Amino acid sequence: MAITMEYRLASLAQLDALNALENSAFEGDRISPRQMRRFIQSPHACLMLALDGSTLAAYALVLFHRGTHLARLYSLAVSPDYRGRGVSRELLTRVEQVTVEKGYITLRLEVRNDNLAARNLYQKMGYKVLKSLVHYYDDLADGVRMHKRLEPPGPSTTLPMPLYVQTTPFSCGPACLQMAFAALRRSFQPSRLLELQLWREATTIYMTSGHGGCSAEGLALAAVNRGFDVTLFSQSHTIPFIDSVRDENKKAIISLVHEDFVGQLAQKGVSALPRAPTLEELEGYLQRGAAVLLLISTYRFNGEKGPHWIALSGCNPEYFFFHDPFVEHQKDAVSAAYVPVSRAELEKVMGFGRKKQTACVVLYPENHH
Repeated sequence: MAITMEYRLASLAQLDALNALENSAFEGDRISPRQMRRFIQSPHACLMLALDGSTLAAYALVLFHRGTHLARLYSLAVSPDYRGRGVSRELLTRVEQVTVEKGYITLRLEVRNDNLAARNLYQKMGYKVLKSLVHYYDDLADGVRMHKRLEPPGPSTTLPMPLYVQTTPFSCGPACLQMAFAALRRSFQPSRLLELQLWREATTIYMTSGHGGCSAEGLALAAVNRGFDVTLFSQSHTIPFIDSVRDENKKAIISLVHEDFVGQLAQKGVSALPRAPTLEELEGYLQRGAAVLLLISTYRFNGEKGPHWIALSGCNPEYFFFHDPFVEHQKDAVSAAYVPVSRAELEKVMGFGRKKQTACVVLYPENHH
């Protein structure tokens, strides 16, 4: 029998019904009545209901992580009387839409290994397994963590930019530079050899540990040396990345390299604008067909702090889109191109470290004047 379901956000009027559904749907790991009340009232949660008239058929609860770009599907419960009737699929679709509207592009969840119906639903709706969770639940049952990259409306302005995946942990900048070259010069062919050569040209030598990263000045100089006109934004209270090392000799080397980059750029008529670009400027560059490299902090995307270069690849009135050169598994490469980020979130991720160092390199198409 077909049912007409109403979907809307919860209010305190449904608190008793929600607690009753929670108790009937789960044997353990339940949301307490006090927690349920808090979630209904929280601006950082979305508690969506499926109502059959005055009967609560199901709910879905999404939590929005402040300071990151991640949202979490904390709970989804369906009354036994309404299972197998497509309610959970429709409910999940609707909370995904709310999640995108709030500017979050990744939705994560945990599900029990033995809940095959739920796992099958999530997989059919595009969720992928991130990791196994041993003895995750109250009864020591195992689970899995899954996630899905949500898709807002596509870009209205795009660059014809191929995705080039960095082949080392430290060459995100050179990978982005090659993507920019390929977008602006159709005959250009990226290669790993050039990726490493660009890194050697643009690296600051040292960072916290391991190999050094590439500064905006280094990347800009590498682009200028290959015939590109550039605009450089670089705002920092100190020399880029120097705060990430403690050894005074290493600091001296980073300073020497940075001063050499700045001197060579000055000889070629390029000086850095000591500020961050505005969103209006970034949109204007993309509309003119320019390629834009941005240094961001990855914390808001994956919860891990680190400087990372991305290449902007499009925009629309609500979102910017970027190519991410870092891909953990080759099969996930398709999801690293035209990745959406809301305008508000892009402003928040521009800037690395406690002092919010901002860096941006703009490369123009040939004959752009």
